[in-house]
Amino acid sequence: MADLQNARPVVGIDLGGTKILVGVVAPDYSVLGRSKRSTPADAGGPAILEAIVEGIDQALAEAGLNRSEIDGIGIGSPGPIDSTTGVIRFSANMNVKDWPLGADLAAAIGRPTLLQNDVRVGSYGEFRLGAGRGYKNVLTAFVGTGIGGCLILDGKVFEGATGNAGEIGHIIVKANGPECGCGRFGCLEAVASRRAIARRIRKAAKNGETSVLAHKVEKKSGKIKSGELAAAVAAGDVVACREVERAATFLGQALGGLVNLIGPEIIVIGGGVTAALGPMYLDQVRAAARHQILVDPNETIKIEPAALGDDAGILGASLLAMEKFSH
Repeated sequence: MADLQNARPVVGIDLGGTKILVGVVAPDYSVLGRSKRSTPADAGGPAILEAIVEGIDQALAEAGLNRSEIDGIGIGSPGPIDSTTGVIRFSANMNVKDWPLGADLAAAIGRPTLLQNDVRVGSYGEFRLGAGRGYKNVLTAFVGTGIGGCLILDGKVFEGATGNAGEIGHIIVKANGPECGCGRFGCLEAVASRRAIARRIRKAAKNGETSVLAHKVEKKSGKIKSGELAAAVAAGDVVACREVERAATFLGQALGGLVNLIGPEIIVIGGGVTAALGPMYLDQVRAAARHQILVDPNETIKIEPAALGDDAGILGASLLAMEKFSH
């Protein structure tokens, strides 16, 4: 870890298929300036880069700084990436492939840049400054449109031999189950994500069951926002309640199995679905996980909600940038 005694601010970026969040972060982890931009996802790399640069300049202006006054930039991006070369291999939510975002952004801003997976970045933020603070062995699960995860062992993000360890969303939990976006069948993401819940509600509607969300999922591409799902559950919608509990059970079972394998001190659960559904959902996940865990009679292993919200990605990316570029 870098000596931050003489460090200057850095920029942290959370790049998503829908929005780009930028924060200028001081060495004491306070956010000095922010910006938010829509991601021109369909327009490709050059347009996305332009939006990122505009977002950086806006956040710097709010912080009263210029580009030369930051030590570097950290950015979290979805999709398989090569963190060594700063290349996004591809992204299901952005029209890019083999895009050297790290090098392109460094050239555009004139400051060193690192690229890391978005879930890892958010997980690192939670590990250092959020719900995982004070622990060395942490497992995270972020539930939204898909499901991502990260494994932190002995205080370090574990990347594994391929650099892509921690992809809990693609553990098979239901043999010959529904098709996942990755092309395989029965993945955790295919049965426990928001997209999976929407698919199940659509199936129920086709079978004649009544739900306030039926009109939202009439088409195969129909989407449900996390807030809409939470409102339906709060209103006692039978189909929504059932499908949320089913998804929570699958997630808990998977997490409990991972506890048996790696024995983390804490599981941190975040993402839009978790935040919207709140304690009820987390209790369902906990119950399924506890049932699956072989040995933990005193509940030594904690299962807690993420604490940083939308700032997890910004702060995690900033922490990684500080550690690499500040001295």
